[in-house]
Amino acid sequence: MPVSRRTFIHSTSALFASTLVSSSCLSYALSQEEQSAHDEVTKLSADFTLTFASPYNTHEANYIPHMHQVFKHHVETMSQGKIYVDIQDGGRVGSGTDLMAAVTRGRVDAALISVSNLSRALPVLDVLNIPFWASSNQAFLNLISSNYWQQQVVNQIKTQGVVEILFHYITGGRTLSTTKHTNKVIKTPNDLRGLVLRVPASKVLKQFYSMTDAHVIELKWDKVASMARSGHINVLDPGVIGLYAGPDQLRESISTISHFNSVPDAWVNVVNQQWLSQLPLPLKLIVREAAHHTFLNQISRLSEIENNCNLAFQQAGCTLFTPDNELMAQWQDQFGQHRHEWRDVKKQLVGSVKAFNILLEATNTPSKYQLG
Repeated sequence: MPVSRRTFIHSTSALFASTLVSSSCLSYALSQEEQSAHDEVTKLSADFTLTFASPYNTHEANYIPHMHQVFKHHVETMSQGKIYVDIQDGGRVGSGTDLMAAVTRGRVDAALISVSNLSRALPVLDVLNIPFWASSNQAFLNLISSNYWQQQVVNQIKTQGVVEILFHYITGGRTLSTTKHTNKVIKTPNDLRGLVLRVPASKVLKQFYSMTDAHVIELKWDKVASMARSGHINVLDPGVIGLYAGPDQLRESISTISHFNSVPDAWVNVVNQQWLSQLPLPLKLIVREAAHHTFLNQISRLSEIENNCNLAFQQAGCTLFTPDNELMAQWQDQFGQHRHEWRDVKKQLVGSVKAFNILLEATNTPSKYQLG
């Protein structure tokens, strides 16, 4: 007899509640040797292995909300050991567009990828990179937890049959940050004149910054630190968490950070649908429910992690700048979603201006979830 989603989730939630020990769950409390032994037993006894790839290091969880061990714990515990999660962290499988290719082609089963680097394969996600409409953490949370986002974006991606979004990460808004070679605080759009600004693989971000007087170049994430050190780029736009988490010690090349929160520096956890389709229905539901619990854990720690990153940059001698309302109005007037330059982009990405306006309205509709 088929198991209903409601009945099954109720039973797995009860199991979850009885086994979870806050953020210091079993895998956290064990020594490294004990954890390795426990991990090996879990791996050998599991029916399925989920290989999860991430560009970030597991041990930096207090500064990077990657949730590696939390996701692993939820999946393994809620599946009662039937699914083993093999974490391939630190960019071992690649980062950026390379990681996107790895998960879409099935080289790995799931991955943590930025929305911008997924936007070439899943263009609808690039709508998030239209500036100044879903950039605050609360607005972004409201949006992604809305029914319309789930129906028009998440479900449409799922119907393509390649990957499924398990959950969104909220990691703060994008900044405009300069390298030590440049050492210039960006306050107004004019401050970008003549500077080389790196963008990820997002057509919308490229269009946004091309509306300024900066020289815009697309550059792979794993090349950014070396180009920053050599002085080939002046400005980059990740959020403060992304700047701290960047590969090849990118954080050591940052001099100033301007918190404009232009667009959400969003990540997603995506799973390859071919891998997911091999699971029996109860285990499919468990993977999705485990992902949901991981999402709730992630948003509960967001403020703490953002503060940790800001403090780390301050202690390293970086200048952190937060624009006042007058400066923000200047940026929003010149580049915001209301501009005519974005009309065709909205149509291309979500079908119509009307559909975009429904998404915009969703950013102002309170979510049932709470940010930590």
